Amino acid sequence: MTSLPVMAIGSDRLWCARLERILATRGDLSWMGTRSPGERAVRGEQPSLLLVDGDDPRVEHEIRSWRVALPHRLYFYRSPTVTALQDCVRSGASGCLEKDASPETVLRALRAVGAGLFAVEPALMLRAVLSSWNELPPVDAAAFAHEPPHPSLAQLTQRQREIVQWAAQGLSNKQIARNLGISPETVKTHLHHAFERAGVSGRVALSAAQWANHGGEAAAPQDLGAR
Repeated sequence: MTSLPVMAIGSDRLWCARLERILATRGDLSWMGTRSPGERAVRGEQPSLLLVDGDDPRVEHEIRSWRVALPHRLYFYRSPTVTALQDCVRSGASGCLEKDASPETVLRALRAVGAGLFAVEPALMLRAVLSSWNELPPVDAAAFAHEPPHPSLAQLTQRQREIVQWAAQGLSNKQIARNLGISPETVKTHLHHAFERAGVSGRVALSAAQWANHGGEAAAPQDLGAR
């Protein structure tokens, strides 16, 4: 990410101030500051990435009224829901995050968007996938191989079902890989295929799998688990 012009727009002052603290001193992007909805823009001011307060409907209404090509948009919510994620995907946005996401998560999201990926924490993506199936039963590693597949997982291979169930509990790719004795890259590939079989678009599915893969040790269950 090289001098990416980034601006935030929203009415949540605490969120705006937090972004200011995280991004203002970064040397690998051009921080353009924050704007409130309805505030007049400076002439010639055009960010490449817009960080959007998804909790304020006035912001979305204003963005849609702009008579310029929309920049990449990364939406932030107090509590991102499956519906919010689906709205982001349908609107052509570049990601969906929680407002209280760690600074490392925010920066990782900016890098992902700069690389053309969709930024979303795997747990939220899994919630979206699982909502189209049914709630998954807890993983019982000892009994897993001997039980028939849950009806909602019948379209997946046994390995994909096992990985999806571990991931749904918030384990990172590295943690799943250690549990199963395979590589994190293999876990990422299985998640990608599982997302696609569930009808999630290839770009978003691959992005979610890559996002989890790059999370490393920071992707602990308490960080990535369903909220």
